[in-house]
Amino acid sequence: MTEFTKRTTSPFRFDIVGSFLRPKELKEARAKYQAGQITKAELTAIEDKTIIDLIKKEEAAGLHAVTDSEFRRSWWHLDFIWGLEGIEQSISNAGYEFHDETTRAETAKLVGKVSGNNHPFVEHFKFTCDHVSTGTQIKQTIPSPAQAFFEFLRPENIASV
Repeated sequence: MTEFTKRTTSPFRFDIVGSFLRPKELKEARAKYQAGQITKAELTAIEDKTIIDLIKKEEAAGLHAVTDSEFRRSWWHLDFIWGLEGIEQSISNAGYEFHDETTRAETAKLVGKVSGNNHPFVEHFKFTCDHVSTGTQIKQTIPSPAQAFFEFLRPENIASV
């Protein structure tokens, strides 16, 4: 039988993308927040709890690199882009077509010089770091600059580029 050397740094022999299905508790909290039934602080507390629960499950499964599973996000890419200075959330003419479904009609509009100062994902990353076991690495999904540029090339955004 072949024995592999145990890796202690990435890349590991197996890995995950890091997008897990959101628990019912989190989906319900997001709906209540959108309806104005709970505060941002209450939503954040539920996000914190579900992320901590997920980290424990990832570590128990033997993963050496874990993720918060984008539980604080609505989109895998737009939430990061909206967190940049010089970019703001905007309503688009149409949503994306994806597997015969149409997404919400949201986009990102360039409104100034782009900067990562005070980006909320830094705090999200720190939170995850504070809740992992020693030796566990953290992963965080972020879009490439090309993904943001693609948003700016949508017809309703092209004038802002």
